[in-house]
Amino acid sequence: MTNSTEAKAGTAPLSSNLKMLQLLDVLADSSGPVGVSQLARQVGASRSIVHRQLVTLVAAGWLENLDNGTYALTLRAIRIGQAALRHAGLNARIAERIAAAAEALGEVISLAAVDGDEIMVIERGVPTRGVRVTVSHGHRFPIIDSALGLVLTAYATPDEYQRLVGTGIELAGPTELESVRSHGYATVLDDEFDPIEVVAVPVGRAVGGVRYALSAHWPQGRTKVRDALSVLEPAARDLDDLISATTGLASA
Repeated sequence: MTNSTEAKAGTAPLSSNLKMLQLLDVLADSSGPVGVSQLARQVGASRSIVHRQLVTLVAAGWLENLDNGTYALTLRAIRIGQAALRHAGLNARIAERIAAAAEALGEVISLAAVDGDEIMVIERGVPTRGVRVTVSHGHRFPIIDSALGLVLTAYATPDEYQRLVGTGIELAGPTELESVRSHGYATVLDDEFDPIEVVAVPVGRAVGGVRYALSAHWPQGRTKVRDALSVLEPAARDLDDLISATTGLASA
């Protein structure tokens, strides 16, 4: 009732909130952290007003004030972005694509992203034939020594890579990451318990434009890496096209 009444009355939006949201848009369009003076010029406001808006956004958890005085978006934006994908019905279409790829390969396939200083599985496809499922939706694991972690680290923006370095977690070295970029995929043999082969590919190809990675895993020797790649790579391109078309966020 309230919303209907307000709409009929033509309630005006809060200009201060619109200006603060404009700051978020400018930061989202930037290639990295931005300083107060540059933001003030871009939005056409005074430095003091922009600084107060930035301080407010930091307090709300949307931005981080870096040591050099610049401001960067926090990972809170990812949570909102994922909610927007759900509202757009994109999650269901992503799940369908991953399920189809898992059925074609006959192995479990997972879609994952970096969340904080860990890898989080955000979607999973399981073939109809009986397979052992070791990774579930929402599962988290360290970045180091994982194929998904190697791919997402190798294709991260310089700022994201430095953020990960700043957390103090162990990361692969430059030579290994360059090898991942050169080949376009990463492979890992997890032999902590039963030997499991894992291969992962980026969803997108441009360094700094990859937000997700796609992986398949199986007991050692059951599936060949080249066969997995023949399914994963076209599936990753399909997902990249789908996400880009729906959100307008191209990653290649």
